[in-house]
Amino acid sequence: MGSDPVMAEPAARATTESDEQRARRLAWERARIAEADEDIAAGRVISGDEALEWLDRWAAGEDLEEPDLRG
Repeated sequence: MGSDPVMAEPAARATTESDEQRARRLAWERARIAEADEDIAAGRVISGDEALEWLDRWAAGEDLEEPDLRG
């Protein structure tokens, strides 16, 4: 037995998306990840606690401005 944690395989999703829809979704996801990577590299981030607080307030229906991103 190794000491490495075992990562669970993601559960298969029941889906009816076509190959074309899947390709579009994956392209969209790749673009969002690239955008996030650019933001992180430029220092446009907020702390996890700040993000959670903002999300809690947003979920509660508060009319909020976008979080203050450092960068």
